[in-house]
Amino acid sequence: MNRETAHDFRMNEWTREEWIDLSNQFPAMNIYQSWDYAELHSGGRNRSVIHAGLFDGQIPLALAQMRVKKLPILGVGVAELEWGPLYRGTEELKAFLGALKNEVNNRLGYELRVHPKSTYHDEGDAFVRGALEDLDFEWDSGERPYQTVILDLGPDLEDLYGNLHGSWRRQHRKAERSGLVLVSGSAVEFFDRFSGVYDQMWQSKQFITGVRHPIIREMVEKSSEKETFHISIASLGERDVGASVGVQCGDSLLYFLGASAPDLRNDCQPGYLLHWNNVKHAKQAGLAWYDLGGIVDTGEGVNRFKRGMGANDVVFPGCFVAGGKKMTSKIYHAVEDSYRGLRHRLMAR
Repeated sequence: MNRETAHDFRMNEWTREEWIDLSNQFPAMNIYQSWDYAELHSGGRNRSVIHAGLFDGQIPLALAQMRVKKLPILGVGVAELEWGPLYRGTEELKAFLGALKNEVNNRLGYELRVHPKSTYHDEGDAFVRGALEDLDFEWDSGERPYQTVILDLGPDLEDLYGNLHGSWRRQHRKAERSGLVLVSGSAVEFFDRFSGVYDQMWQSKQFITGVRHPIIREMVEKSSEKETFHISIASLGERDVGASVGVQCGDSLLYFLGASAPDLRNDCQPGYLLHWNNVKHAKQAGLAWYDLGGIVDTGEGVNRFKRGMGANDVVFPGCFVAGGKKMTSKIYHAVEDSYRGLRHRLMAR
């Protein structure tokens, strides 16, 4: 029998526990492909989640989780695939994308938007882009690709420390002498302490935020051994002055959230202790990469701090779109952007 004929495309056949087991067979597994992330961010009317996979018998060859948003009045729906698909090899990726496009565009009638996770290699990312373009996906020039800083955890810990920029090492040693005490864990109590530091920071700066703390807290409560949170708290005396939330999935640790007390940040420098602690944790866990959580235009000081860890800039492939009626799709995204902007403004009050 030809091997390709044994490939079986399936949709929505799994429980939460089964999806966790299947998806964590892939090194590229990440929070945006986790069951809880999609389910908890898809509440409300006209929102749902699709799980799809390509299998050889019981062996998953490729998987993808999509969040679906619909506007029934316009007769349009969008399936968003973030940081995926997960796949074993290039042929499996192409076969899966073709089957997924046919299912989402032709049978369900939705626009399919794919935001691939970077492979962290130019050749790998070029292949992913080529596979999508060969299937008539169009690159969305209006959506800025995610840009981040990635630390390769291959060297031993001593070499990783030596690769830090000199000023970064000096600030880290200063933080070590500042009297800070660092504790880490994955229990929800640690997230509650993080939220306390985050609230201090927000009260000082009053910035617009899309962080949905109740949802993330619930994810922490539900987290499994295969998809866990690494939460660290830096305290000075009785006061928590810095905190970070990392997500450990697949072969990577993602720096997901961070906060520091504005009045003590410059004196204590908790960020240096927190990030180096994340590196040590990731090494001990046998992970391959530390994603420092993105680069932004308005945060030059933060960007300089992250690059000071000797990490490399990485730009993800971007957003690729297939199917959908162009005019109704534009209307949908205008409505979605307006809703998102309103929600951010309300949360900032």
